[in-house]
Amino acid sequence: MEVENHMKNVVEDKGGNMKKIVLGLAAVLLFASCTGAKVKKGTLEEKYALNKAAAQNWEQTITGVVVSESDIPDWFGDENPLMNLRKTGRMSDRHLHFFETLAKTDSNQITDEDYDKFLDILTGYVNKLPRKFVLDDTNIKDPKGLVDYMVKSANSQVDNPSKYIKEVVADKEEWAKIIEFSNKNDLNSKDVKKLRKLLNAFIKRENFFYPQAWFNQEISDRVVQIKELNKKSGKSKLELNNINAKALYIAYPGYFSKLDKWED
Repeated sequence: MEVENHMKNVVEDKGGNMKKIVLGLAAVLLFASCTGAKVKKGTLEEKYALNKAAAQNWEQTITGVVVSESDIPDWFGDENPLMNLRKTGRMSDRHLHFFETLAKTDSNQITDEDYDKFLDILTGYVNKLPRKFVLDDTNIKDPKGLVDYMVKSANSQVDNPSKYIKEVVADKEEWAKIIEFSNKNDLNSKDVKKLRKLLNAFIKRENFFYPQAWFNQEISDRVVQIKELNKKSGKSKLELNNINAKALYIAYPGYFSKLDKWED
């Protein structure tokens, strides 16, 4: 309980500063993305000019590095990175107590051994960040509502994600399946499984995300983020998955569980 109270205080007591750090560094996601490749602690040390003072100020350092090294905020649950590390068990009690000790030690009194240990832990956090997002049956909260909404919005005169999926992403047979689901009174477990497989097939495609159609539905930082990521040529499978899964979630947020709850 003490440990969790400490984490709560870190967020609340340093409220303004921590919030500014998270929001400010979120902009970095627009320009600095990671491909999921393993990083070495020396690389992080050089990239972020880390030193013993950074280790002493571990909250700001870890927050900044985690945000910057994530392709999309959902890698850290789209929440405060420190809280997410604690919630997922990556930041153990032992780690937290070690960080508390660093915070109470003058930076020039931190030993080389403890500084190296800090870099090891931080590097471990970063290397566990990359993940795929694969839709599971349980992630679709309202299957019937979803297909009804897709069919209805696809008939709009204005470009939107559903209209774009109907006209560009899905073939005739696939869209006919969406309509068939919509015409049913309700979807059974087999129907939901088929719908889930169809949606997962869509987000594997290079042409799934069309920024203008998404902007017509929502103008937000999260659409801008995936738009910037989508500009990259030669995207890895992980990057394509992250962009398209996020785009699917943004298109139908009320019908899916949070992205970090999807299968990896």
